[in-house]
Order: sequence, then C-alpha cells, then structure tokens
Amino acid sequence: MKRAKRDRVLNQLCADLDSGDFDVREYAMFQLALLLRRANVDAPTLDISYEDDHLSRDQLRLRLTHGDQAQIAAHLLRVVSRYAESRASAFWALAEVSSDVAIAPVLSVIGEEGDQFNDEAAYHACRALWRWLELDTLGKGLFKALPEDDRLLSFLKRWSRSSDVRLAESANAVMSLARGRSN
Repeated sequence: MKRAKRDRVLNQLCADLDSGDFDVREYAMFQLALLLRRANVDAPTLDISYEDDHLSRDQLRLRLTHGDQAQIAAHLLRVVSRYAESRASAFWALAEVSSDVAIAPVLSVIGEEGDQFNDEAAYHACRALWRWLELDTLGKGLFKALPEDDRLLSFLKRWSRSSDVRLAESANAVMSLARGRSN
C-alpha cells in the first residue's frame, strides 16, 4: 500500500475519533482496537473472518508501526478527555496499544482525571493496566512508579472498594501486580 493511501486510511480512522456522532466514534475505536490487536499479537491466533466483517480491505492491509500506535494512543487519550460517554471504549481500545507506548500517558490521564471516571471507564482503565502488567514478562519495569504515585494509588484504592465487583477486582489486581513488579 502506498504511503499516501496508508496515511489517508489511518488519518480517517483517527479523525472519526473526534466525531460528534457517538456511533462513528465508537466504531472507529472498535476498528482501531482490531488493528492494534493485529499489530501486537501473533496473526495465527486471530479470527480473520471476524476482522473481515469489520475492517475494510485497505484497513486490513495496514500494518501499524510503533509510531502509528503512539499516534492512535494520543487520539484515544483525547477521546478520554473530551467525551465522557466514550471513556470506557477509549480505555478498552487503549488496552490493545503496546504498553511501552501507552503506559506513561494513561497513568497521567488516570492521575489527572480519574475522579471524573464512572465505574465502567474506571474498570476499563484498570483492565488496560492489568493487561500491561500481565504482559510485562520482560521485566521492563514499566510500573515501578505506580506504588509511589499517590494520586493514582488513591484512585486505585477507591476503585478497589467499589460496589462494582468487576471494578473492585481489577483495581485490586492492578495494585497487587504492581507491588509484585516493583519488588
């Protein structure tokens, strides 16, 4: 695929994230999550027919680079800041971004805006952190700062006491894994 066409396809998906139309924004996040998953997981484990149903031919031809993932993560984080009704979906999609690209900005957004998250957004934010901690098999130390970040830790502690069982369990798992990784 020629660079100009490739950029046009990716830029259109990112532009759809800024759409005032909820459905357009949500579908763009879903498509980007599929593309990110393809970029970060071995292809044989994917259900290609599922992707064929939701990605255009040009989208299927995209191979996301590290830089593309950083660009997508930045757009998804803007969705978190701008569209409260799409926060959960944005974190759901961010969980598919490579951890070394997304971890620092996600931790920052949670620390700055975590008090504005509803339970569903907080759950998906924890889910992303949990996923990255689980995948941190190389011991990259991505989460060394987590136990020392008071604002972030206060949100995780509050979420761990939530009446939403999924949120409480995922927040507890993040804190437990982060403590284990920082030792």
